Amino acid sequence: MAKDDRQDTDRPGEEPVYEPIGPGWNAGTREAADDAGWEPQPAGPARVALSLAFSDWLRSVRTVRFWLVSAAVPLVTSLAAWILVVAVAPQAQQADQLFGAYLLAAALIPATSSFLALHWAVARVRHFPGHRGGGPISPVPGPLAAFFAVAARGPLVAALALLLLSVLAGIAGVSADMAGTAAGVVVLEFAVFGAIGAGLSEMFRRRWLAVTFGWTVAGALVVGNAVAVWALLPAVRADEPVAVTMNVVRGSGGIPEAYECAPELAGMAEVFHTERIVWMLASNPVVLLIMLADEGEGNREVMGWMHGVLQEAADGTQVPCVNGEPRTKDDPRMPLEVVGLVTQGVLAGGILAGGQLAAVRRSGSVG
Repeated sequence: MAKDDRQDTDRPGEEPVYEPIGPGWNAGTREAADDAGWEPQPAGPARVALSLAFSDWLRSVRTVRFWLVSAAVPLVTSLAAWILVVAVAPQAQQADQLFGAYLLAAALIPATSSFLALHWAVARVRHFPGHRGGGPISPVPGPLAAFFAVAARGPLVAALALLLLSVLAGIAGVSADMAGTAAGVVVLEFAVFGAIGAGLSEMFRRRWLAVTFGWTVAGALVVGNAVAVWALLPAVRADEPVAVTMNVVRGSGGIPEAYECAPELAGMAEVFHTERIVWMLASNPVVLLIMLADEGEGNREVMGWMHGVLQEAADGTQVPCVNGEPRTKDDPRMPLEVVGLVTQGVLAGGILAGGQLAAVRRSGSVG
């Protein structure tokens, strides 16, 4: 063997080169990625939004202004309820006036809190740095940061409302069960209207457009649906044949839940087919509170009666035995509170998702 040949044989070969093949080859840890020179994986938009929202919430709860505004809503609402009760029933006994003011305040506080949540949501969107866009390390939080920040304020406002309503219940000498329900609905409405306000603010970058559409949606949910149902009542009126009602079984508030009908029709009666339009009321915060509130003796069965009347309107059974059709407890019913919760959830979720999509598209166009 030649000398040169022996040197080639003893020379070490080149290091083998491996090419990455197949999915998941770069799914290493963050430390390995940094060592290899890869860009670290960014946190998700929800995580970034939660971090921003927590910082904003922490700053807010340390201010006197936040607590003054949060307390002003239930206080002003309760005062307005008391004035309205006294104006409507000036000759009623003081105990009845106190009880009426307590019920009316509990019913209205979730509705007024909804407007506060919407106002905060529209304002909070523009207080978060980088909400319009981000890079691979700073994803677009979009309306999520404002939504989380407003939703986190809900329990604090609800706690103040619960405290005030509990005091009113004690003065009126009734159970505070409804106060607890009202506080729970306040938390719910802060989440719903916070999502609506934050989503619309991202969809419409001009503040006046976001405010206009936001208050339009809020007004439709709190007031507009009630006005629409009242206006549509003549359209659902009809003259229907009815039969004599027998063996009536009554539920809460004395509302008939089941009955039998005589075999022969007794004549014609005016019937309002409210089952065709009352579903529009289901998303109203006041109606939600009534449907979710305690029905027992703690509120003198008033809420039980109102609950029954609303559900009766949703079932369209104010006039029994229309066309001689009986009713049993097993007949299918659509609880009004379920319709309301689903309606609010779908509406708020759709608007929030639309705002997030608009923010992502805007960030991509800017980048």
